[in-house]
Amino acid sequence: MRPDFVFLSLARDCAATIPSFLSLLVALRSEGLNVVAFVGENGSRDGTRELLQRAEASGRIVLVPTPFMAGERDRLKRMALGRERLKSEFEAAKLEPRFVCVLDIDNVIASPPSTAALLAAAAKLERQGIFGVSATSRPHYYDLLAFQDDHRSFDTLLEDLARSRNNIFAYYRFFRSRIYPHQRALTDDREIECASTFNGLCLYRTDAYRIGSYLQPGPSICEHLVFNRRLADRTGAKMLIDPGLILRTPVDHSQQSFLPFAWRRLRKLVASPRPQAHLSIKAPGVSSVG
Repeated sequence: MRPDFVFLSLARDCAATIPSFLSLLVALRSEGLNVVAFVGENGSRDGTRELLQRAEASGRIVLVPTPFMAGERDRLKRMALGRERLKSEFEAAKLEPRFVCVLDIDNVIASPPSTAALLAAAAKLERQGIFGVSATSRPHYYDLLAFQDDHRSFDTLLEDLARSRNNIFAYYRFFRSRIYPHQRALTDDREIECASTFNGLCLYRTDAYRIGSYLQPGPSICEHLVFNRRLADRTGAKMLIDPGLILRTPVDHSQQSFLPFAWRRLRKLVASPRPQAHLSIKAPGVSSVG
């Protein structure tokens, strides 16, 4: 039977939200939809792998080992390698789904979308000139690194951010002036056309998805931006941010006043073995999957 959806996701240290992801699959299957899910697991320490192994044993997912990711120190390149491996597994399976859904299964999927919302978003892929549809989120859209339209691109945002990271006041001013305003501008009750978006969950036309690649030589940028730019160039089509496909903005990506912001930054520095980009910019994602 032809699948309606193929889901592709990476998972690392997200045991708390694996049940939400599995419940989404159950909800879709209970509506009579044929769903296949490939999940790559890369070095979890919180029981994620064990949960996924049980899900695979019961036929709910296909678990894809991705230990090779640990050999790449650059986080964005590491994510690109993992996404590309999932794509290769999908291709090798010779499936012809109606839609491909790439999603994060960390805290962004804690409140998964309804079946109706997912189907309504997928229906928009039937429009001429649209190759992908992403979720929005509330209280705000957060995934700037994966976004690009005719007026905005954020592929140098991490480098710009790094220059202010050692001063907490400058760091916060950067978020207030360069990140938060764009996140608010991309939070809307209307569809937003763009060349690239992800925001935790994105649906693709299968024919378009097949011709993409997450890999690119040169400087590391968000893997979704690499992938979507290539599809936009090859298809001449666009993407949509769908106001009806709503996820909850993860708390570690939420906009904050200075004191909570500084406290979150301090906790992250204490917990982290080496400097990293702040989690409030999703590089998709900059989350537990990497």
